[in-house]
Amino acid sequence: MTLDDAIGSASAAVAMLGGHTRGEGLDTVNFPVEEALVREAIELLDRWKSLALSLVKELDGVTAQADLQHRRLFDEKAGLENAGVLRRKLASGPAKPEAIIADLDAALNASATLDLLLKQARPAFAQCFHECELQLEGVIERRQKLDFEIEEVQRGADAMTARIVDHRRSLPSIRQVDIHAELEEDYRVLLAEQDEIRKRERELQAGRTVRQRLIDMYEGLAGVLNRQIAAVGAMAGKLTIDIEQRIALLKALELEVDPLSLTTVRPEAAQSLIEAFESNVLAGHDLAARKAHVDRVFTRRLEPHLLPVPAEAEGISGDAQREE
Repeated sequence: MTLDDAIGSASAAVAMLGGHTRGEGLDTVNFPVEEALVREAIELLDRWKSLALSLVKELDGVTAQADLQHRRLFDEKAGLENAGVLRRKLASGPAKPEAIIADLDAALNASATLDLLLKQARPAFAQCFHECELQLEGVIERRQKLDFEIEEVQRGADAMTARIVDHRRSLPSIRQVDIHAELEEDYRVLLAEQDEIRKRERELQAGRTVRQRLIDMYEGLAGVLNRQIAAVGAMAGKLTIDIEQRIALLKALELEVDPLSLTTVRPEAAQSLIEAFESNVLAGHDLAARKAHVDRVFTRRLEPHLLPVPAEAEGISGDAQREE
């Protein structure tokens, strides 16, 4: 599953819904098929976001391990304090600079690819969201117009009902046969008009139901696209700082090895990231604090279940458990 699949599916869903915004062919809308298409688009978007999120986290883990191994070049006990069994095992492994550089190069290459994907994803999702919002506004306006027309028809129906009731009451009091027949004919005309009004109301109500169902589809897709844009922003923000951290580590490690041993030819995208780092006079400045900030934003937006529980909530939970 690729980003192109997610973008293509979202674009197709928006285009399909866009065919109904002018009110054309609403009687032939195949809702099961179209709802399935929107549902598939949402699933692809969520799946791609999940894959991208996993990759960002995986690359961060590689970088954290490389940072630990780099620190162990100068302090063999680094990372062993308060470490679990798995971390102890990793920390006690070989920590040759060449091996760490190789891991960072692989992470940087993957980061460069993901960085390009995120830069492609954000404008594509934003365009889909913009079109979806515009079309949604159009459908809502048409539904509101139908609401007004339905109210008008219902007022007309109420007035017609009152006229029919008055007409019906007047029939028994009429003695003349010719006048009675004339009123009977008027009564039948009123009933026919009432039937037409009710028919018109049913048509308007059916149109409103169709548009409301379209609105529900639009709102579901627009909500997912909006969350997708926010997720891409959070991932891109974290990835930018993480890339900076990887390059800073690479620069530090390269000082520990023979320059002649560094024969790796990096892909153009990865090399471009390094060149941008080297040309940025602020690169690496206050890196730890900036990374801590983007990590908090990343967790808050994409993994709120990992946020620490407030002390007040813990107290309430404990009290509740004691009461039980």
